[in-house]
Amino acid sequence: MGGEASDGSLRHSAQPLGGCAAAVTDRAVPYAAAVTGGDVYTHGHQPAVVAQHARRTAEDCAAFARHVIEPDSRILDVGCGPASITVGLARWAERGHVTGIEVTDEILATAAATVAEAGVANVTLANESVYELPYDDGAFDVAYAHQVCQHLSDPAAAISEMARVVRPGGWVAVRDSDYSTMRGYPSSTEITRWREVYRQVCRHNDAEPDAGRHLFAWFRAAGLPEVQMSASVWQFWTPETRRNWGYSWADRCLNTSFARQAVDYGYATSAEMEQIAAGWRVWADHPDGYFHFIHSEALAQAT
Repeated sequence: MGGEASDGSLRHSAQPLGGCAAAVTDRAVPYAAAVTGGDVYTHGHQPAVVAQHARRTAEDCAAFARHVIEPDSRILDVGCGPASITVGLARWAERGHVTGIEVTDEILATAAATVAEAGVANVTLANESVYELPYDDGAFDVAYAHQVCQHLSDPAAAISEMARVVRPGGWVAVRDSDYSTMRGYPSSTEITRWREVYRQVCRHNDAEPDAGRHLFAWFRAAGLPEVQMSASVWQFWTPETRRNWGYSWADRCLNTSFARQAVDYGYATSAEMEQIAAGWRVWADHPDGYFHFIHSEALAQAT
């Protein structure tokens, strides 16, 4: 569940996405189907989204929690998406087990294919809500969530439920971005407008696009006052990373649940979304183009 690198040279490179459709299309899966325990998932699981999420790795996205994962750890991966991070966690916990959960069978099918291709045998996938986990108290050593809390209407409740299924002394590890820190050069009125529209859509869905800055408070509200906080940055400046990020968001502004919601909720017109997509492509092709944003990372022991 947005971004794909931390240092400008992505760990798993993919070819930049090609040209985008000319308008917001009906190819987007109805966003009401992409829910998390009743919450609307703003991004959706269309190809442009999944392709970006599949570039993520445990080495990048879970580095802040690497030191608490043992070879025999039992790990819960909440909102595992296409499972590119999940398989990395499974390799770290080579004698342990990883349970990845999602809320739609569509993305779980993609995750299953990723796990099979990776050849890891210590992964189980399940369709479950983070608000009502079907696991016993203390069933896991680590509960991990990457870019999940920003899509939830009650993130503190989700973190509390994650803590419940972690053994005393085990760890809850959460990483989320902060959309208001998404800035780039050269300045672009279209990308500025994109950030505004995205944050409006996310908040319309009763979610928090600037989740990173709230993690400390959410952990405290969940009964985890002793929180270790850290932060990291994703950057895009090489021709490959810049084009991948920019062309991906151009596509996502036209052919995803976010694109449909922006228009249906009345925050943008279809024509405006086309202009925003064009602005992303212009930025992606600019030789001086640079973009970055912050992730906050929270780590706390269960009691």
